[in-house]
Amino acid sequence: MRRLACAFALFFCSAPCSAADRGLAATLQRLEPETRFHQVCDIETMKRIQAERGAIRPDRMVIDAIRPASEAGDTLSGDGGAIRSGGKWYRLAFSCRASTDRMRVLSLSYRIGGAIPEKDWERYGLWR
Repeated sequence: MRRLACAFALFFCSAPCSAADRGLAATLQRLEPETRFHQVCDIETMKRIQAERGAIRPDRMVIDAIRPASEAGDTLSGDGGAIRSGGKWYRLAFSCRASTDRMRVLSLSYRIGGAIPEKDWERYGLWR
């Protein structure tokens, strides 16, 4: 279910802004709260990294590739995420605080780590 929701999120992130906002909100509302929490944090993290226009230009993200993220109240955090850019996967650590309805990110911090060796991709459920 999370991978399907991620596909929706990626589609809406590339659509025109007003259509994306309405469509994404409707899609997110249909998800169970925990999945919605993950997706909202996924989407916002990718948007912010893309906005930086640095060397990392993500096209995919797996919030719990290496290790599950942990929830504490309205905060989702972890150091076992992965983000793909230029055909390579990189480690990702993050902390994301969302609204109680899980529809908005209130605060976000992240750190992009080193590249994940291709030999480890299958083990972590990553793909080309």
